[in-house]
Amino acid sequence: MWQKNSGKSENEILQNLFTAYLTTAVKRRRNDYIQQAARLQQMEDVTDSLQYNPQYGTEEDMFLGLPLSMQMEDSALLHALKEVNERERRVFFARVLDERSFESLAEEMGMGYKGVTSIYYRTLRKIKKKMKELRK
Repeated sequence: MWQKNSGKSENEILQNLFTAYLTTAVKRRRNDYIQQAARLQQMEDVTDSLQYNPQYGTEEDMFLGLPLSMQMEDSALLHALKEVNERERRVFFARVLDERSFESLAEEMGMGYKGVTSIYYRTLRKIKKKMKELRK
């Protein structure tokens, strides 16, 4: 059922490339969020007496300043991540953002190694499928 990805076949190479793409996209999104939060914190420190008004009304408003290709990529990724359930999202983010090992995730979640890896790779497939659907 579960086989180690040796990276030699065309499917495995594509899977590795897609995983790298998703990892990079999520990390960039996280960095943008952190930078935006830092800017907002600086503004709040300066204007403590003023009432806080969020810079963006909706998530889609955040994309307005980005080039069109980045808007499409980010919105497709965001919508795809909303489609997966909480457990899948937790495993995906822990693996991609926190760079946690499958062993530590399995221990934390009270699951086996193979269970966590299957959740992770199933989540990758779901995200990829949803992003394809959204681009059509």
